[in-house]
Amino acid sequence: MKTILLRFPPQRHAVVSAPEPSVLKYFYEEPALLEPVTPDADPDARRREDRSDLPEGTSVPLDDLLDTRDAYRGYLAGTNRADDAVGLTTLPAEAYVPPLLAAVGQAWWGECTTNGQVEELDDEAVRGRLRGPTDTAVLVTAEAPVPAERIAAVAGRARRRALSSLRSLLDTAGVVFFPEPAHDGFDWSFFSASPMRDRLVDALQRRPTENVRRFALPYQRARSESKFYFETWQLTESPLPDYIEEV
Repeated sequence: MKTILLRFPPQRHAVVSAPEPSVLKYFYEEPALLEPVTPDADPDARRREDRSDLPEGTSVPLDDLLDTRDAYRGYLAGTNRADDAVGLTTLPAEAYVPPLLAAVGQAWWGECTTNGQVEELDDEAVRGRLRGPTDTAVLVTAEAPVPAERIAAVAGRARRRALSSLRSLLDTAGVVFFPEPAHDGFDWSFFSASPMRDRLVDALQRRPTENVRRFALPYQRARSESKFYFETWQLTESPLPDYIEEV
């Protein structure tokens, strides 16, 4: 009997490369003077062309011009490189929601919706808003309930035209958050009555997220579009510019 040997080609295994890490970016300005006459009040460099000065004939109250109380400003943005999506809320919720809640550490939360309704939020609702603020105009956290009229006063108005109301709100609120439309989803900007940078960086370091890199950098060093999106061209540099801190 003749033996027939069958030869099979070697088995090929598909090579699956790991997705590129997503990127969380925390821009901070501490302290930040709330000044209504500046043309660069918006922390998001992507929309600089949309900024305009106050209309001709608009007067700024003298008390506002002389008010030099410090505020602390932050902006959280993200890029989901695996899904090719841009916006903080395109990242896994665990990458930013638990660290943000830990850094804030306030007991009470409330929001004003896009239709002007002010309501108190429980923990589950807060987490939901942070993941997807589709109907949120402003999100507020404090040690105790904040009067609804103070929250409503900063909602639905151009930011620079509501700075007096924002100062008043920060007298009683811990942090005031604003959802910022991104290319895919939302970013979050915020103003705090007390420094946030060290608390938020520490909270991020204590809660690493798989396949997400986190960076903190001063807003004043990243005001151009290319620097706002530094992850598209600088992550391969070694070392990164000294003002970009990986946390």
